[in-house]
Amino acid sequence: MPARSTLVRIGGRAGRGVLGLVGIAVVVAVGAASTLVTLPTVENEPRSSEIVPLPSEQQRVCPGPLLTLAEDSTQAQSASSVGFAAAVYGAIDAAGSDFDQIRPDVTEISAVDDSSSRQPPLLLTVPVQDGATVPPLVAGSQSQVVGTDTLGGLAVASCTEAASESWLVGGSTDIGGSSLLLLSNPSTVLATVDVTVYGESGIVDAPGASGILVQPGEQRVISLAGLAPNLKSPVVRVSSRGGQVAAALEQSSIRGIEPGGVEIIGATATPALNQTIAGVRVTSAVAADTVTTGEGFNADTPSIRVFVPGTEAATVQIGVTSADGAADGTSTQVEIEPGVATEIPLSPLTVGSFSVKLRSDQPIVAAARTSSAGADGRDFGWFAASASLEGSFTVAVAEGPSPTLHLVNGG
Repeated sequence: MPARSTLVRIGGRAGRGVLGLVGIAVVVAVGAASTLVTLPTVENEPRSSEIVPLPSEQQRVCPGPLLTLAEDSTQAQSASSVGFAAAVYGAIDAAGSDFDQIRPDVTEISAVDDSSSRQPPLLLTVPVQDGATVPPLVAGSQSQVVGTDTLGGLAVASCTEAASESWLVGGSTDIGGSSLLLLSNPSTVLATVDVTVYGESGIVDAPGASGILVQPGEQRVISLAGLAPNLKSPVVRVSSRGGQVAAALEQSSIRGIEPGGVEIIGATATPALNQTIAGVRVTSAVAADTVTTGEGFNADTPSIRVFVPGTEAATVQIGVTSADGAADGTSTQVEIEPGVATEIPLSPLTVGSFSVKLRSDQPIVAAARTSSAGADGRDFGWFAASASLEGSFTVAVAEGPSPTLHLVNGG
């Protein structure tokens, strides 16, 4: 029995070896035949279908009235609203042949950090019309003129759409300057916000700038000086998780004992190689008695703030064009270090309106600043870079002196 069992196993191994040799021979034979016979081809076109996403309702946030800190001396970091902002808004059915107007639903956002609560920020909501394949066109803006011992000037702001990331180029926390970060959550989801501040010396270590909670339907007000004091040229990146937020930056200044102007700065265009700033207004010549910036030029000189969010230095070409299309002087080429906010003077510029184009070999963000001085006092304005417009768009014109629409053909 043991001998037979051994023979069976050996026989089984030998049999498998013979079958293996036969299989090799078959493969060789088939391979040889394939070189002589043309095999038929079978093609099957992949199935495809086009899916058009349904448009969603549109929302815009108007930031609300101007704010000031320390109206109550017992609460130095408490904000309180000053006066009232006048908002203008509307919507158009983009799918309709006659562009029917739609009245937005207007609700209030709770300003939990405004101790006076004189006027809340506004949320504009426009639902999608039945059967519509494109979202409605929505626009809103607000304006406010203020004149107090600490605030003076005209502040105009757009009602903006909430986003997961925003870049705010502007503001100052230097001596005489105040900047307040406004974070509004129009969604129904809690937003966890991280704020990154950069300055003329690079990124700022700002304790308390991460994990800021903004409840649904609320606006938070944060003093930028509390995060990053003594900055002449801040650039702020706002990113949120969960709910999206609408971010804005209110800047005001004091010249000696008099207000030096006020502005609400909206988000600029996202980092890109090409940036365009339309409608840079120069309304008066530079005053002779103004202070000098850290970059060594007059603080009231029209200037542009540029920031490179990447890790490589950028070569930026800056061109200025007047409203009649003529180039205003020669273009300027500058080297911008990464992670450092840089101020570049745009001088000399005469009184008028200009567009500024920046071309870079690295993605950048940018905004321009001009100042004015007259019998009614001093003021300044910030002009953010704009994204390209495609198709139809609508504009809401807030109350103010001589409103003008500026368009730049980038082609």
